[in-house]
Amino acid sequence: MSVRRIDQDMAAVAVGALPRPVTPELRTRYRQLRVMLHTAGLAATYAFLAAKAAAETGQLAQAYAEAGRGIRDRLADLQLLTGDKARLGPSQVLEQFGKMDGSGYARASAEAAALTGWLSRLADALVQDSRSPAGETGSQEQAVSEQRQ
Repeated sequence: MSVRRIDQDMAAVAVGALPRPVTPELRTRYRQLRVMLHTAGLAATYAFLAAKAAAETGQLAQAYAEAGRGIRDRLADLQLLTGDKARLGPSQVLEQFGKMDGSGYARASAEAAALTGWLSRLADALVQDSRSPAGETGSQEQAVSEQRQ
């Protein structure tokens, strides 16, 4: 039996939620999410992601939607959210956040912070990779993809 760290699982979840290609603007947005979680809280950050996913267009809309889905799916997989995760819309997720007890909300917040931290780190790595000289391109993305498996 092999031992897996929680970080390994979270990195794999983040890889699945990170759209490609990673632009400098997208990297900046992902860097802001963890700070927003700590200052505004999980419910407000999730509401922000849902609103931006609906208001933005193109890659940014996709990125906000994927980050929101990543948080929702992770929390549903951990049974912190109930119901079919594919059918849980933003309003149902926010409603469940409002009904969580303190310890459940704190755990959900910690999980979301870990996920957004990984999104930020991976976006940093992949945006730098997209600016590297020809010949080096793809090495970091390949390593991240291998982490997924």
